[in-house]
Amino acid sequence: MEAIKEIHEGGAPMTPAIALKVMRMFKQNLSANKDDSFNLSSREKEILKCLVEGMSYKLIAANCFISIDTVHGHIKNIYKKLQVHSKSEAVVKAIKGRMV
Repeated sequence: MEAIKEIHEGGAPMTPAIALKVMRMFKQNLSANKDDSFNLSSREKEILKCLVEGMSYKLIAANCFISIDTVHGHIKNIYKKLQVHSKSEAVVKAIKGRMV
């Protein structure tokens, strides 16, 4: 009767065993959504870190010993993998996702 009353009031009754399974599932999903979930290469992670640090494309190129065109290519791939459309969106996603 208690469970029926709880469901009627909008609740979701569950046994401790089910609650534990739910918590484990959430924990697995959280750790899966960290750094590796976007399949960034090590170079893309390095460039994303440079963006987070506020470096310009020219400074990133000099720091990574690559051309500015190569920086643009990597950043294009980063945007695609992170599903963002700007540098600020990429930086926010990197910080929130603890990628850097």
